[in-house]
Amino acid sequence: MRSRLRSLFVPTDAGDAIAELIAEHSHALETRAEELRTAVADLEQREARARELHARIEEVLREGSAELDIRHSDIVVRAAELDRREATVAQAEAKAEDRARSLGAVELKAAALERREQAIREREQALARREQDVEQRTEALASRITEVEAAEQPESRDEPETSHVVLTIDNGYRLSERDGAAPAPGDAVDLDGNEHRCVRITTSPYPDDRRRCAVLERVSPQED
Repeated sequence: MRSRLRSLFVPTDAGDAIAELIAEHSHALETRAEELRTAVADLEQREARARELHARIEEVLREGSAELDIRHSDIVVRAAELDRREATVAQAEAKAEDRARSLGAVELKAAALERREQAIREREQALARREQDVEQRTEALASRITEVEAAEQPESRDEPETSHVVLTIDNGYRLSERDGAAPAPGDAVDLDGNEHRCVRITTSPYPDDRRRCAVLERVSPQED
């Protein structure tokens, strides 16, 4: 113990070594600080890309929601029109039945029944024509959407696709990448052991990504 205490008061010539050690540690600290600054800058860039990706996904979801709203509005209009026509037919039938009861003529009842059958046939024909017109308009709209989406593609699709982006909308949204060409709208896709259906094709939400993005929704067991 005395020897160790005595050595503390013995002059040393290691001043240069201590200075070199301090310089070495200072250089290491500066290097570490530079690495930290680089990591912070990289993290800020990744956060900016993440915000841009989130905004692009929100835009894709808004477009899909708007399309669903349009389809729902068309269905509501068709249902209202059918209800109105059914009410008109019901009123005509009620009037015909009242007239038949008041007159009490078999011929009039037979004529009323014939008119009723004719009205039903005309109604069926009108509904068939309306359904055909709606199908034609739907096909034309789908063709137009396909043309617009094809025009929005940043490059030609002459070369086969090697991979594509998948946007899954189950109880939220999730992005993933898959090999091969993107599925067509309506195609069934097996994803993570669950069956999904492709509802539309759009551009990739990733910045500067020229691949196509397939929007998938999960098929419920009732649909199976």
